[in-house]
Amino acid sequence: MSHPSPRNQPSQQHYQPPSSILVVGAGVFGLSTALAVLSSPVYARTHVTLVDPDIPDTANQRTGHPHTYRPNPHAASIDSSRIIRSDYANSAYAELAAEAQESWRKGFVGGNVYQESGLIVVAGEGGSEYVEAACRNVEKKSNDNGRLTRPAGARPRGLKDVERLRNPEEIRAALGSSERMSPRTKETEIELLGTTGYINHSSGWANAEGAIRPVFQQITCYGSSRITFRRAKAKNLLFRPSQTAQGNKPTVSGVLLTDNSQLSADLTILATGAWTGSLLNLQGRVQATGQVVAYVPLTTAEAEEMQKMPVFLNLSTGYFMIPPIRNGEASSTAEAYTPCSSSSPALTGAEKAEGEREYTHHLKVARHAHGYLNPTSTTISAPSPSSTQLVNRHSSTITITTSLPSPFGHPLPPSALLGLRTFLSQLFPADSSIASRPFCSTRLCHYSDTPTGDFLITYHPHYQNLFLCTGGSGHGFKFLPVLGERVVEILQGKGGLWEKLWGWRDTTDEWKGDGSRAGGAQGEILQEAMKEKANI
Repeated sequence: MSHPSPRNQPSQQHYQPPSSILVVGAGVFGLSTALAVLSSPVYARTHVTLVDPDIPDTANQRTGHPHTYRPNPHAASIDSSRIIRSDYANSAYAELAAEAQESWRKGFVGGNVYQESGLIVVAGEGGSEYVEAACRNVEKKSNDNGRLTRPAGARPRGLKDVERLRNPEEIRAALGSSERMSPRTKETEIELLGTTGYINHSSGWANAEGAIRPVFQQITCYGSSRITFRRAKAKNLLFRPSQTAQGNKPTVSGVLLTDNSQLSADLTILATGAWTGSLLNLQGRVQATGQVVAYVPLTTAEAEEMQKMPVFLNLSTGYFMIPPIRNGEASSTAEAYTPCSSSSPALTGAEKAEGEREYTHHLKVARHAHGYLNPTSTTISAPSPSSTQLVNRHSSTITITTSLPSPFGHPLPPSALLGLRTFLSQLFPADSSIASRPFCSTRLCHYSDTPTGDFLITYHPHYQNLFLCTGGSGHGFKFLPVLGERVVEILQGKGGLWEKLWGWRDTTDEWKGDGSRAGGAQGEILQEAMKEKANI
């Protein structure tokens, strides 16, 4: 149950913008919030400080130039591609995603970032309430002529944007040519390619880093009088006793950095994604889960054959595929996020017989599921809400165990690799080497999950001057064009529906999600999964 706090929540009539705001984290939530604050007349006299380990530092001559910006490759918001859809079972999210999608179509960050390839959403035997509800929502939007902007290559007017897929044969046909797909056993086909679903021709995908970089560039345009960048990592929250009429409630005054320097501000916004649990006790409210991602190298000819394939998402298993993207397409700089290079991976067997190839593109396959937990012991600043005395600004601490991201570059569990291989074998012909080709890269993408799948964007009810902007739950990226505006509305007490939906909630042991995450077992521990054997 959501519990907005009247003690910390400002009223619309009495809202006074802070003179300084510290935004911790430069992913989708942090960048969109910083940009919305800077562009709002309400905050014309507010100075913003943005701190993140991977942004240029204003005070550093070598790293201070905006063009040196390289987004954190470990963050959930950074990747070669992300699905852009308004396909939600919850009508409020469907409406907000449709609003964001209009901005994607209009090129809100410029360039060819968004591709409207279409999206197939399927379920296995017995169907899925989420898939059915999402289909009804996008059908209604399509019937209401909800797609106002049609990008180049979009489906012509007069043709249905949403088409039902009633059996595996129709699913295969929607994927491309049913002849080129691999004929496998019916049981495996039902599990991985689904039995029923629909195709929404008005959804697609976006080049993730290609979108994040321009947003950061827009923020830099406000100049040093409005925005300061600090290339650093937050270690702990800083507190001081409150001396307001509301009582001696601890007040967050900023953050302590890993180099033991401090950053202070009137308001601290934590937009730290899956790492939020290392700064604040959110047990039972937010936890990091590792989702498996792999990239398959492709030749130019192979990529061209697949370019017209839609995104594919099976919500009964969680497996999905996004059409190919050229290596290094996110940026022309040498430091772009590039999961695959143009060089060939290690070749074995039949691949060697064919000779080395030049791989120019990569195909992304992944699983949107319950994910892996990584229980980690961490010490955080946590003065009691009734504390009246603090020895110093960060001395009151507790040690907790919570799920946090695994180290960057952590390998995938053997069973996860096997699952991705099996999924690929359903997508491509039996005589193709794509399904068995060595991955050019794999990663664990760390979600910041909440029990309901709703974001956590709210003032902290027990600490003054602390605002939370986290809990993306694996579906936050698509809202990049509009998320910051909603955050600013909540900051000012004007959030309405979103203020309630994204508010503070009671702790719980039940992580049911929003109904879109049926794949895998709940509560799987990463290190235990690494010990299991699988015949890959």
